[in-house]
Amino acid sequence: MLLEENPSVRSFLDSPEEAGEDLPDWYKNSRRDAWMTFQEIDWPKRSDEAWRFANLKKLSHENLYDAKEVECKDIDRLVASSLSLEENAGQIFFVNDRVIKSPSLDEEFSKKGVIFKPLSQALIEHSELVQNYFMTQDPCLGSAKYAALHRARLRNGFFFYVPDGVSLTVPVEVFHWVSGNSASIFPHSLIVAGSGSSAMVAEYVTSIDDEISFCCGVSDIHGEENSELIYLRAQNLSEEAQSIHLLSTRAGLNSKLKTFNLDLGCEWVRNESVSRLVGEGASSEILAVSVPEKSQEFDMRTLQLHEQPNTSSNLLYKNTLYDDSKTIFAGMIVVEDEAHHTDAYQTCRNLLMSDTCEANSMPGLEIKADQVKCSHGATSNPVSEDELFYLQTRGIKEPAARQLLTFGFVKEAVDRIGNDSLEEVVLGKLGRRFNRIGTR
Repeated sequence: MLLEENPSVRSFLDSPEEAGEDLPDWYKNSRRDAWMTFQEIDWPKRSDEAWRFANLKKLSHENLYDAKEVECKDIDRLVASSLSLEENAGQIFFVNDRVIKSPSLDEEFSKKGVIFKPLSQALIEHSELVQNYFMTQDPCLGSAKYAALHRARLRNGFFFYVPDGVSLTVPVEVFHWVSGNSASIFPHSLIVAGSGSSAMVAEYVTSIDDEISFCCGVSDIHGEENSELIYLRAQNLSEEAQSIHLLSTRAGLNSKLKTFNLDLGCEWVRNESVSRLVGEGASSEILAVSVPEKSQEFDMRTLQLHEQPNTSSNLLYKNTLYDDSKTIFAGMIVVEDEAHHTDAYQTCRNLLMSDTCEANSMPGLEIKADQVKCSHGATSNPVSEDELFYLQTRGIKEPAARQLLTFGFVKEAVDRIGNDSLEEVVLGKLGRRFNRIGTR
């Protein structure tokens, strides 16, 4: 047996468990306040502008429970079942928000002051540092109720801190698995790149079994002056799962932040990404690829917020839709009053692989400063018949030709990750997906 369950069951809408006695008072108070906030805020309605086009009937909270504690019998087999990096600087493994193996970090980096620990441990050992960065950005894209739920029910996650001037040459990896019917997890990612530092993070969220589950995760990413950071998140939960993920990035003076989100699993997904450029010369690149099929619905809301002059942001989302699947993209670029010489782009491209899929795109601009260069655009098209014909004339049969074209379509976004090992992992996961769809 791979996993053994603890029989305790608790509805995720019951009052959450009290935080451990060893945890700092500020964190305990934060959880209590968040639970009160969660109870006060109404559930989203489709009439809300922030939830336009969303099918909220798919977002059911009945019979969902806090994920049970499980004992993992074969961690190596579990890791082997997931595509991951051949080389890493450290790893943390979670099943149902519990650490299942002692975290690792390359000794070279730990000697330089790098912190890579479960959040539950970091809250005790680095309380003040965690408090300075923990959920400092209020949600503003519609999921305030879920942000409060996450904060109130948060059990664990990871804290990754890179001190000033330290550079990690290979990524760290974090694995989250969920197991059990109707299990709910609330993973938290807190990532801080100090001044002049550089680092890469790869995070994977996966189901062990094909059962209903719910994942409500938050990623806090902070890049201080002259830092560089790449963050990859790959989600492949079961086709019965629901997922809400809130990503917040804050880019300081002359920092460079790059995020990449890959969505494959879940019946219903809601991703919100807020990129704040708070330091002059900061840049942010926001990349995403999704491949929905059958009746999957992927809902993506973004905000590129330019608060200082001479900042840049570039968003590229690529969606390949099959069967009766549906995507929603609502993105906004906001340039504040003093953010002159902003350079911002926003592109969402949808490849329609059936006559019954649906792609909704709502890009937008709000410019309050002068001397800016901003553009946005969205397209939805089927596979080019000319390109398909070209491949067929060279002996490639139609199913394989379509697969090649779809792979090429999403690869543009993958190539912009800028790290060969991370790109290889993403392409491997996409290859599995397209091969499975092609052989249905």
